[in-house]
Amino acid sequence: MRSLKTLLLCIASATVWPTYFVLAAYMARIGPWPRGIARPASYLIASLAIAFWVSQIVRSLFRPEGWAEETLGIPRAVTRQVRAAVRVLIVGGLACLVPRGLLEGGLLAPSDRPISASVTGHLLGLAYGLVVWAVCFRLLRKNSPLIAWIDEATEKRGWVVRHRRQAAWTLLGIVATIVLLDASGYAYTARRLATAGLPSLAIISLSWAGRKLAVSAIEEHSWRWLSTGKLKGVVDNEKFPEALCKLVRLAIPAIGLLACGWVWEVDLALFRSIGGMPLWPIDQTTGLTVGDATQALVMLALTALVWKHISTLFELVVFPRMSDDPGTRYAILTLGRYLALAMGTLGVLSAVKLGVKEIGVVLAALGVGLGFGLQEIVSNFVSGIILLLERPIRVGDLVTVAGMTGTVDRINIRATTINNADNHSMIVPNRAFITGDLVNWTLKDKVIRVSIPLRVAQGSCPDRATDLLLMIAREDADVLRNPLPIAFMEGFGESSINLILHVHVPDPSLGGRVKHRLCTQIQKRFEAAGILMPPPTREVTLRQAESAGNDLTVVSRTSAKPAVEFRADPPVPTPTAPHMPRAVQPAPTAPIESRNRCEDE
Repeated sequence: MRSLKTLLLCIASATVWPTYFVLAAYMARIGPWPRGIARPASYLIASLAIAFWVSQIVRSLFRPEGWAEETLGIPRAVTRQVRAAVRVLIVGGLACLVPRGLLEGGLLAPSDRPISASVTGHLLGLAYGLVVWAVCFRLLRKNSPLIAWIDEATEKRGWVVRHRRQAAWTLLGIVATIVLLDASGYAYTARRLATAGLPSLAIISLSWAGRKLAVSAIEEHSWRWLSTGKLKGVVDNEKFPEALCKLVRLAIPAIGLLACGWVWEVDLALFRSIGGMPLWPIDQTTGLTVGDATQALVMLALTALVWKHISTLFELVVFPRMSDDPGTRYAILTLGRYLALAMGTLGVLSAVKLGVKEIGVVLAALGVGLGFGLQEIVSNFVSGIILLLERPIRVGDLVTVAGMTGTVDRINIRATTINNADNHSMIVPNRAFITGDLVNWTLKDKVIRVSIPLRVAQGSCPDRATDLLLMIAREDADVLRNPLPIAFMEGFGESSINLILHVHVPDPSLGGRVKHRLCTQIQKRFEAAGILMPPPTREVTLRQAESAGNDLTVVSRTSAKPAVEFRADPPVPTPTAPHMPRAVQPAPTAPIESRNRCEDE
């Protein structure tokens, strides 16, 4: 931006004195003196104004340590060579073209008798053509500083510069052709080529300088956009400067091409005659022409360009004037792409002579296809449009759908991409979000509640325990102060007091970490304060049944469930010792262990 301001300031400062010259030329034109003096005097002053303006601009831009050296990186030897070449062209123009204009325009008319010297004017034009050819040859010769500078960084420049020798000889050949045409008597053709070729060369130079200036400005200020957070659209911040540079590289040459067409006064009648040539007959009255096919291809190319670069355009024009909501921006961008695609498709169809009647036939055929096997595709497409319009989910929301939980990454035309906690991308059809059960954890905001239930031993002071829980919650940096943390007693257990702590965190991704830190602090603080958290108790009683057969009864009692009795199967008979009665022999332990394991399970 600074370099652009410097360029505009140089041009403005160089325009001051030439403006006075133009005013003097106008006053000389309308002054109260003879017409034979007023007209040549006005012409001379206007010519001096143009020459002075060009020299001032070149001197301001290409001076040592000036704009061209600092912004475009042109070496000082090249700027010196450019200044010398422009001076030679200006002096040659004043010496050759100004007298030629006076003679051929009939401006020299003493006693109202115009002096006509066509041969002299023709020779002056040839002389200036030779001067131009000599200047171009000096700039494009092998040992020229300009060619040496181009050789240093050939790979960084375009196709023309990479083939600089062919381009140099082509330019010299064009200048020589103009001179030869003028010398051969084709003065009008030579003059037309000269008057259009010089502005075209200037436009090409300005396009190259403008593209380089714009790209350097984008690269210079991109770090500021990234550091200040101005880029908050759906475009990747790291890729936005590169995408903007690509757009500039396409736009500036296109504008230069249109300017060259205007300079050359391209006759559109020629293109109309070529476009009217028949290419494919449709019926007896209408047919597809070359112009229709060309228009369809142009519309298709423009649609592809808009589809590719619409995100960059929205990032520059639309998103800075919107609220900072990624979901809204993504929905507008997607709808804009669909609208561009629809308009481009209609334009292409109309270009190839497919009107409403023909499109109706195509839609009827599609309706038959929809009735057989495309219902799901159309349903998902319509569901995607509904998702973008109603916005029950947005990009970045944490949702649960069809038993899957993850963050919405992209809403496409047929399906939506969700990234879960394992960084797995799940492709969910859009219809599931409309017809199925959907939980959007962040639809209203991203604040969620984290609950931690716990039990303390009976006899503990509930107020002391809840105060300690609130103190632990307030000390955590990720716990919100609004809503406030809440801790209270839920009720009594079998052998404990049931408490619960509710806290709120600003983002769902912080829930697990906050809960881990709070549980760790609760365990440490409660142990230090002497508040016990009893583990679950289980009571198991083994007794021998009184019935025959040595059956065992296993009774299990816990603090939460009533006692449950299981009658075990008869054990496998084992040999008994002769000195021990059968009634007092110990029961086998393996079946009891298995029964206890079953009971625990």
